Amino acid sequence: MKQITSLTEKIELDHVDIVTSHICNKHCKYCIDKFLGTSKEMISLETIQRFLSVIRNYTDKPLEVLLLGGEPTVLPTQTLIAISDLVHRNGFLVMMSTNGKLREKIIELIPYFDSIQITVNSDAEIDFWRQWPEKINIKLAGDASLTMPKLKHFVEYTKGFYRRSISMYFTEDFQELCSDKEVWALLDSLEWKRNGSYLYTFYQGVRIKKCIHGETNIIDEPTVPKVYPNGNYNKTWCNEDLDDYLCGSWNS
Repeated sequence: MKQITSLTEKIELDHVDIVTSHICNKHCKYCIDKFLGTSKEMISLETIQRFLSVIRNYTDKPLEVLLLGGEPTVLPTQTLIAISDLVHRNGFLVMMSTNGKLREKIIELIPYFDSIQITVNSDAEIDFWRQWPEKINIKLAGDASLTMPKLKHFVEYTKGFYRRSISMYFTEDFQELCSDKEVWALLDSLEWKRNGSYLYTFYQGVRIKKCIHGETNIIDEPTVPKVYPNGNYNKTWCNEDLDDYLCGSWNS
């Protein structure tokens, strides 16, 4: 990707991320938040506005803004609604990725979000969210438990949802956690497209994402700008060096 030298130059961004906090109400074995539990700070509306203003200088498109954590739903409901309103006022779409634990809060938030991605672990969870198929993105974790029968069942059982996805999880040294040979035979037979340091494809309407070994950073994607609870943001979509989490700057 070429160096971006002007704020007025338009480039292709896939989406942007807002890391709302490093707090979570679960302890998933393969969490990719390197800073989980290191701070109780929650992102401010002022930080989000400054970040979205930077992004708007680079694109005129109504990009998707994805709220991440930690776990976004640990933030107060009214704060999440205010974030959604702010994102919409800036001309972007707002999404949220959640573990789905706080169901009642998620239900209350559904009208304010364009999409909510929920990682599910059972058919019962999938059945519960069928009430909102036009808003819920059902996600399966492609970790060590993923097998070919499980993948095929997920594809069939989630039909009817507007968006379905599988993320292939990996270790810090970029080893894919899934070891099922049938799964990889299927994945290797598909046509993949590149998005920064990730590849993605579709299988029977389900979007599958995996890392590129040796390129993927656990917390940063080159084409996906991120802002953090401490107010720093990475500028790797400009092909610059990664900003250290504690040393990022709005002035450089």
